[in-house]
Amino acid sequence: MIRSDLRRPAARAFYPGDCRRELVAFTSGFEPSAELTGPLAGAILPHGGWMYSGRVAARTLASLAAHSQPVTVVIFGSVHVPLGANALYPAGRWETPLGDLEVDAEAGQAILRRAGDYLRPDSEGHRYEHSLEVLTPMVKYFFPAAAIVPIMVLPDNNALGLGRAAGEALGELDRPVVLLASSDLTHYGAEYGLLSAGTGDPAERWMQANDRRMIEILCSGSGTEVLAEASRHMNACGPGALAALKEALRVMDRQHGQLVEYATSHDIEPDALFQRAVGYAGIVFGPGD
Repeated sequence: MIRSDLRRPAARAFYPGDCRRELVAFTSGFEPSAELTGPLAGAILPHGGWMYSGRVAARTLASLAAHSQPVTVVIFGSVHVPLGANALYPAGRWETPLGDLEVDAEAGQAILRRAGDYLRPDSEGHRYEHSLEVLTPMVKYFFPAAAIVPIMVLPDNNALGLGRAAGEALGELDRPVVLLASSDLTHYGAEYGLLSAGTGDPAERWMQANDRRMIEILCSGSGTEVLAEASRHMNACGPGALAALKEALRVMDRQHGQLVEYATSHDIEPDALFQRAVGYAGIVFGPGD
């Protein structure tokens, strides 16, 4: 069980206020694209503070929920804390402001049996990581009866094997499943060590092109391509989570991606000089054409 005294100090920084009211506001007037066809099996979601990326994440999950009814939601999370190996939260309950989520221990163990070379059970490793925490209230809102399998994924080649093993294990389970990956895109600015195009309009265009290249790979490329692109161009903060998702969905033949929405933190807090910004994309996945 994740107790409130362990999670809420970090959580308040990412989703302050009334979560249900904010989610209603994010999706007010939004209708999933008529071009989306079911069944959908996964999504990529940003994990910034809700004031920056919440709308993108909520609308993407609304699109996924319109075309799926999962019993289990597997969430591949980025890693921002010290972690020695990919970490599965194995059992218990995960507290959110909208009610607890049950952890699907059976599905987690099925993945662990297949992915033992790439994954270990480690609830303690999840304690201070926000990439999953920021999304769990949304999962509870859009999939209130679903259980979750939280997995933190490091940005290395083990993510590929983990993803493939997870896809195989989930394919053998007799239940509807969706997979999520938690990652933001380019972090632009001196504080992030990325100032390739200086500031102002050229910098904004450069950042958007950097994100667009990663979005194209996420929609139609492989997990290997995701890792290589992120390494070369610093346009994903959770490439391990993204690569694991892509490989799992490829095994499940649900790897065709479609962009739901794209935004940057600069859209919310404009800066005339464009000195810093973070990119956010929401993508859903289903069978190809």
